[in-house]
Amino acid sequence: MVDTQTILTVLLTISAGLMIWYILGLRQRRRLNNSDGSKDYIGFARNPEKLMQPDEEALEELDRLISKEFGSEE
Repeated sequence: MVDTQTILTVLLTISAGLMIWYILGLRQRRRLNNSDGSKDYIGFARNPEKLMQPDEEALEELDRLISKEFGSEE
């Protein structure tokens, strides 16, 4: 006769296998859904010319960083 421990081991092994199968299925579906939207992304800036003309806030931040860097060496 099969003892209780063997039955529980088989049941837990089956449930662990089903959970792994379910998690892998979820992962695969998420990958497929995420890949649909990323086909349009190519990594380039939308308006690269605008990046060549810094605004006032960017210049102030640059001045602050430069003065902080060179101010600590003196």
